Amino acid sequence: MKVNIWKKLKRLTKVWRDLALPGFSIVGLMMIAHLTGLLQPQEWMSFDHFLRLRPTEAVDPRVVIVGIDEDDIKYVEGYPVPDNVLAKMLMILQTYKPRVIGFDIYRDPTTNPGRAELAKVFREIPNIIGVEVVLNRLEAFNVKPPPELPPERIGFADFIVDSDGKLRRSILASKTWKKEMKYSLSLRLAEAYLRDEGIVFKHGTRSDEPIVFGSTTLPHLLPNSGGYVQADTHGNQVLVNFRSNRKPFITISLKDIITKKVDPSLIRDRIVIIGITAPSVKDTFITSAVKSTLFTTAVGNKKSSNQLIYGVEIHAHVTSQIINMVLDRRPMLKVWSKSWEYLWILFWGLLGFYLGLILQSPWKTLLSIGISSVGLVGICYTFLVTGWWIPVVPTLLALCGAGLTTSFIDWDLRSVLDTRSLTLQRSFEAIHNGPLQHLAVILRSIGEEDLSPEQLRSQLQELNQDLRSVYDALKQEILTQSDSLYLEGNVVLDLQTPVSELLYQVYDITLRRNFQGFTTIKTYIPPNFKPLEDCYLSTKQKRGLCIFLQEALCNVGKHARGATSLDVSCTRDKSWYWLRIIDNGAGMTSSSNHKAGGRGTEQAQELARQLRGKFHRLPRTPQGTMCELTWPMTKLWFWRF
Repeated sequence: MKVNIWKKLKRLTKVWRDLALPGFSIVGLMMIAHLTGLLQPQEWMSFDHFLRLRPTEAVDPRVVIVGIDEDDIKYVEGYPVPDNVLAKMLMILQTYKPRVIGFDIYRDPTTNPGRAELAKVFREIPNIIGVEVVLNRLEAFNVKPPPELPPERIGFADFIVDSDGKLRRSILASKTWKKEMKYSLSLRLAEAYLRDEGIVFKHGTRSDEPIVFGSTTLPHLLPNSGGYVQADTHGNQVLVNFRSNRKPFITISLKDIITKKVDPSLIRDRIVIIGITAPSVKDTFITSAVKSTLFTTAVGNKKSSNQLIYGVEIHAHVTSQIINMVLDRRPMLKVWSKSWEYLWILFWGLLGFYLGLILQSPWKTLLSIGISSVGLVGICYTFLVTGWWIPVVPTLLALCGAGLTTSFIDWDLRSVLDTRSLTLQRSFEAIHNGPLQHLAVILRSIGEEDLSPEQLRSQLQELNQDLRSVYDALKQEILTQSDSLYLEGNVVLDLQTPVSELLYQVYDITLRRNFQGFTTIKTYIPPNFKPLEDCYLSTKQKRGLCIFLQEALCNVGKHARGATSLDVSCTRDKSWYWLRIIDNGAGMTSSSNHKAGGRGTEQAQELARQLRGKFHRLPRTPQGTMCELTWPMTKLWFWRF
């Protein structure tokens, strides 16, 4: 009992080593790659691609962009835009009663003409929020806000880009290098808008504490969230859930406002963000997560995945996603915990391993893994549409890697076993149809007639030669890997030859053998194998058909005592082929002999299964035997494959 258990354990250990270990190693490598960030760029690309492919959303009616483009710069005769022009624009906008105005333009408080007019507007219009740059360590890189605005009406415009140069996240709150708490322009705009809705903004003393609007808490990006690994997530950052629309916000030009060509209803009770949308000013970032931007629309480059987006557009997207989450429950982007992500990768890796193990065919495995991969990508895309970013690249690689590795290793092991089985089968066939047939004749001769020592020695020498020729034939077949059939006497048949010609050769060669049953035959009805000229057979089926004919003829030579006629016929009747070997000898006298079949019968039955046909060996009256093989004609083209 202990020995059997030990043997089972050894077999299980071998299966684990040969199949499970390589597949699980691939899954483990994908987890390590996800942990160390080796797949971070690819995960970012898939994230951007999914965001870009989301269904189109409606234009956000709450946010309006006033974009100062190249035509506006020409209209005011140069850049920077004079402060008195900006003051006039703000005063006109205020008459349209916007809820809050975001002023995303940096101003020098000393040199621009009309500074006094702009300063007066800043002081008198209470719903203007200005902008600053404040999070750089070197003070020279920071930009101070308009001095007329109090701190609660100032938001920073600092952004952070990933290592591939693209923008995917926004800083909502952060402490400066001087330990002062600062909030972004987008958050300030959302706070002012929601305040009028009766929704209170709450935040702690630390920048990384949760940001809360009423009962809604904004998700906080961590260093290892989603596809990020050890990212710089200082302060309070969120993933930018860009609005999925080629023109997500109403955009108005400075000239239209100055000339009062704007419908006031487009401005009333809305968030208005003023910024530069002129390529010459270079206030742009790179993104791959949007369908289109103001820049790509202007230049007509809609096919590129990498697009330039203006800073004022980013502020609009972030502001929009905050107020729409609070008011409409539009989801902001969230991520799973790391433990769930690794369980997710492990599950799909195990699925790939399972498919590669049970299907036992590289092509079936490849097809099933392809279908599973499409399903995986579809699930990840659906999750992202609903606001969840789950890892797709390491999961997809774990699924495909584990599945294909397991499948091909299993296929290789099975190929070795199949090769060994085929070699054993071919060896036995060659011995059975050659030397064993010769040995059966010798044994029958010894029992039925007196053989002299010289005659016996001669027949044994022929048997010895047959045995040696079997080894030479099999060795040649294995070395050349040819589609050939080796018969006795070193005769080689090329299985690429039409089957009708092959059967003629087998018939002629077999009847030359020194079998006693052939010596009494007086009447040979010549066979006609032409009905098989249009019959499609694989080389394996051709081999089986030749061996079937050889075996049936050898049985006549060995067992058909006193036979005087031999009829080998081949016909085609409607949709069936018929191959019969008929003799009138005394070899089979009852159906019981038919049932006791040997290796030749097994070969014939296996061939019948391959051809989807039937095999019969029947006695004839008053004596004789009929060996019959029938199979259907192949009409459907896919059966050939």
